[in-house]
Amino acid sequence: MVEQRIRSLMVAEAYPWPVVDGYKQRLSHVIGGLAGAGPVDVVTLERPGSPPIAPSPWPGVDRTLAVPVPAERGAREWLTEWVRGPIPRRVLTTDWSDLRSRLPAWLSGTYDLVWCSHVHTWFPMHDLFPAAQVVVDFDNLEHLAVRLRRRQRPTAAPGSGTAARVTALGRWIAAQGADAVDERRWERLQHRVATAVDRVVVCSELDAERSRVANVSVIPNGAEPAAAPRLDRTVLATDAPTLGFVGALDYLPNTDAVGWFAREVFPIIRTHHPGVQFRVVGRGSDRLDWIRSCPGVELIGAVDDLVPELERTDVAVVPIRIGAGTRLKVVEALANHLPIVSTSVGAEGIAVVDGQTALIADDARRFADACLRLLSEPMLRQQLADAGAELFTSSYDWADIRARVSDLARSVVGVSRE
Repeated sequence: MVEQRIRSLMVAEAYPWPVVDGYKQRLSHVIGGLAGAGPVDVVTLERPGSPPIAPSPWPGVDRTLAVPVPAERGAREWLTEWVRGPIPRRVLTTDWSDLRSRLPAWLSGTYDLVWCSHVHTWFPMHDLFPAAQVVVDFDNLEHLAVRLRRRQRPTAAPGSGTAARVTALGRWIAAQGADAVDERRWERLQHRVATAVDRVVVCSELDAERSRVANVSVIPNGAEPAAAPRLDRTVLATDAPTLGFVGALDYLPNTDAVGWFAREVFPIIRTHHPGVQFRVVGRGSDRLDWIRSCPGVELIGAVDDLVPELERTDVAVVPIRIGAGTRLKVVEALANHLPIVSTSVGAEGIAVVDGQTALIADDARRFADACLRLLSEPMLRQQLADAGAELFTSSYDWADIRARVSDLARSVVGVSRE
């Protein structure tokens, strides 16, 4: 029999190619999965400062539309609406009006499925697709991300003067009040979306439980298999043992993680192991210029090829304390046969087990001890790396995840493979 093909539309808040961050990586592979079930059109915003648009790597992506959007709306433009209404402020900061006005003329025919990459992508666009089946990706449970952010204390760079600390405290107090409101609003909005659409997807079984909605499916984050990973982890890559972190530093959970590690964890490690290095790879390094003066810390910035950095890394550290969803950096470390030290938050939703596939620690002293243990125990490094690589192969290969997206799309639309 002829395979039934479905026609899909992806609506996203950023154009995915080139893939330069975790959001775009997930978005690209979801589109690849949809393309496995039939032709796909892609509609996105194009934000200021975005890299030049690259073509889709997936056969089956028919057309793309990236509409430039101005910088985020200023508080004067959205504050009254936020105070009076039930919508979280993050939903209100992006101006979708130009895309909304251009989209009807651009759309070609009808779609079997519309996939929205976020709750705040669905909200301003949902009335434009009344006839299609709709899926919304809850890749972050936003109310949980806000809740974790509220638990963090105000911080300022080491050596900051009184004025800087007072400013940081003032911003923290203001954010606490707004976040307390938005936490409740996000939870209500997520349930509203789930009620209105045909399916929501999350990154893990843990998030499926936490979402408390019935029409939920799990599409995990993944990674590509490493071409030639370092299989022998009993030998350090260089004379200077290297701890590595990969992540965009213009993303608050990563900025917080690197700042906390450099400020509170790494000095403990250096006391016991003076030669160790901490290398941070990712765009936005200017957000953490103060850590350049920390002994042993190197801010590498964005790189075109991550492989050399991963090859010289002996232990991947994931000191994430805030945020939601699952961390692509953990899965990428598993794929690259790297032993991992992570916080509980950093490993949430990923099937790592403390002492078997990673070491988990949540305070500075224990996190430092876990890193020191791996630096001094070659066989433990090997054990964790081997077990982690097996976990990656069984659960987190993007090729398998794309196939799951294809199957989910067919299921939602109500067609079969044959």
